[in-house]
Amino acid sequence: MDAAQAGIEKVKEAFHGQKAEAKTAKANDPNVKPSERMDAAFEAEKHKQKEAEHACKADCKANDHKHDH
Repeated sequence: MDAAQAGIEKVKEAFHGQKAEAKTAKANDPNVKPSERMDAAFEAEKHKQKEAEHACKADCKANDHKHDH
């Protein structure tokens, strides 16, 4: 079960990583209004934090799976 949960956390990590990249690109686009760029930068940081959180959870779940055997 821990291996499956670790896989799910890895998927969530990848999802948030992609969202962070997209928001960062929008934040750095000079054709976007400054207020939207600020919002995008804030959202990018939130997604980066979530990515790190899910990476940590995935590692913990994978380690739990390895030590159960």
